[in-house]
Amino acid sequence: MQVTVEKASALQRRLTVQVPAEEVQQKIDARLREIGKTARLKGFRPGRIPMKVLQQRYGPSVRHEILTQTMQSSLFEAIEREALRPAASPVIESVPEIQGQQDLEFVATVEVYPELEKIDVSTLEIKQPDTEVGSSDVDDMLETLREQRANWVAADRTPVKGDQVVVEYTAEVDGQKVPESGRQRLSVVIGQSGFDSLENAVTKMNAGDETSVQLDFPDGYGDQQLSGRKAQTELGLVQVQERQIPEVDEDFIKSFGVESGALDDLRTEVRGNLERELKAASTTYLKNQILDALLKQHADLEVPEGIVHDEALSLLKRDAQRRGEEADESRMSEYLEPSRHRVRCGLLMGELARQNSIMIDGARVRQAIETVADTYEQSREVVQMYYNNPELLKSVENAVLEEQVVDWVLEHAKVSSSTMAFKDVINAAAQVRPGV
Repeated sequence: MQVTVEKASALQRRLTVQVPAEEVQQKIDARLREIGKTARLKGFRPGRIPMKVLQQRYGPSVRHEILTQTMQSSLFEAIEREALRPAASPVIESVPEIQGQQDLEFVATVEVYPELEKIDVSTLEIKQPDTEVGSSDVDDMLETLREQRANWVAADRTPVKGDQVVVEYTAEVDGQKVPESGRQRLSVVIGQSGFDSLENAVTKMNAGDETSVQLDFPDGYGDQQLSGRKAQTELGLVQVQERQIPEVDEDFIKSFGVESGALDDLRTEVRGNLERELKAASTTYLKNQILDALLKQHADLEVPEGIVHDEALSLLKRDAQRRGEEADESRMSEYLEPSRHRVRCGLLMGELARQNSIMIDGARVRQAIETVADTYEQSREVVQMYYNNPELLKSVENAVLEEQVVDWVLEHAKVSSSTMAFKDVINAAAQVRPGV
């Protein structure tokens, strides 16, 4: 077999592969003999059919089968021989038509990963957060839990900031009534809805009051007829509700699965959860620093467009699913640059692992899965679910490998300690970064 490799672009290789006709014919003859052992043709006993008859009866289909198999096997052999690293499945440009004793020659293109020189992390300057979960952080989380369990109770007064109001309305825009029949009911929290003109109107009203007012419906409002429009509106205030936050009593504590109902036990549980959150946030904060530094080092890094396209399609579908919509592939262009950034990040982390022989630690994978499972009552079933689901398991393995890469970089980079509050680490890790 002869192979010629042409560099079609920075990350695309064009392979011309030639397989001797004799080798192809041997495979065809072997396949015909195999068929002849069991084939049943009128006038011939099984295993006694002449080769000429087999060629007439099965020749074309066998030739196509062998050509296809030979192209696939020889292509992957060529890729391995030339030490290429495919980023996507190779594409055979065309299936050749060969006659007589012609050699089999075909052309294929394959997109490859970029070849990076040894990545030097010794000059990277990384700030490692020196942070602990303090009593005040536990207090803040307990307060958050109280607010999450708050109830809304009716209040006989005009609404103030923080109250929830229930309103009903009919609006008129372009001579049309919205809704066409009846009234639309809506609940908003004063000071949080972004519907300023509505909030201003209801703060002057009591439950049961009606008024006619022009409202500026905000962009993105749920009813497309009213989104971003001004409309004369007949508005009624149905009810004013104030937030009632529960006390941290025995019932409240037991509602979180703390059977003792003791506050100290709840605080211990909350502290453990915050420490796990802090560990994950610290890893993300460190990884983001590492990636930012590596991206500066490799500002001109080209990545396979096939992978970028697949990542963009995945993001598009994920966003559409989150909105409960069908994915509109005409919007793919919006996702290409964020996806290109994600692919660059993933490639750099993967390259660090490859260059430094960092392998996935199965024990850490197990620990990560058990950490998640411990938050569920049926923890053993959750562990089994992860190991039985290749997609879920792969996601954990990728996360663990990234943690291992971060640990390796910290051992070889310039690392300094930075005293940070718990909230600062959480916020830093949660900052929206391009494509992440």
